[in-house]
Amino acid sequence: METVEHECRQGRRCKARTRTADDHWHGAGVEKPESLCRACEQSAFADIRELGDDYSLLAAASGKPQSQRGGPKVSGSSEPSIPINLAADTLVTAIEEESARWARRLPGEGWELTVISSNLGVLVGLPPQRVTVWAPHPDGGDDIRETVMDGVDAVLALAALHQRATKVLGLEPERDQKLDEPCHVCGWAAVTVSVKTQLVTCHRCHNVWHQDEFSRLNNPLAAA
Repeated sequence: METVEHECRQGRRCKARTRTADDHWHGAGVEKPESLCRACEQSAFADIRELGDDYSLLAAASGKPQSQRGGPKVSGSSEPSIPINLAADTLVTAIEEESARWARRLPGEGWELTVISSNLGVLVGLPPQRVTVWAPHPDGGDDIRETVMDGVDAVLALAALHQRATKVLGLEPERDQKLDEPCHVCGWAAVTVSVKTQLVTCHRCHNVWHQDEFSRLNNPLAAA
C-alpha cells in the first residue's frame, strides 16, 4: 500500500478504504489531518441534503406539529387522534437541535436545514470550537455539557441523522442475502441473491441466474 501522510477521518469505515496484506483496513489518503476523503465527504453531503425530506416524514409519523422552513407551527387538535411514534419524535427533536447548532455558525438566513445544505463546503471546514450538547447521565436522564467539535464532526453527525431516519421510517435499501451454496461454475462460496429481483450473482466469476435456475443447476438431482 502506498504510504500517505494523513488518512481519512473515517478510518476503517472510509468509503475508499484499502486493505493491507496483513488484513488491516486504512482510510484513503487526504491532504489535511483530521479531514474526510472526497468519497466520504460527498457521501455525507448527499445524506445531509436528504434531511429536509426526512424531517417532514418523521414529523408526520410522530404526529408532532412541525415548523415549515422557519414558519409558524401548525396548531394541533386538542384531542390526540393517533399515538405519537416516540422513535420518530425523538429523531425530529435531534434534527432540530443539531441543525440549529450548526446553522447559526453559517452564513445565510432561513430554515436551518436549507442554510446548512447551501453551505456544506463552509460547514465541513469549520475549525474546532466549543459546543453545548446533551449527554446521558449515569443515574438516568440527560445532562448539558460542553465539548469540542469541528466541521467534520458536524457533517458526520448530521449525516448520521439521515441514516437513523431511514431506519426509523423503514426506508433502508434491501440488501442481498449471502447463500451457503458454492457457485457450480467456479466453486467459490461467493454467491448472493437479491431479495428484490430474485437474481443470484456469483461475485467471483460474475455469472448471474434467476434463483429457480440456480437451484436447479446447483442440485445434480434436479438437473438430471
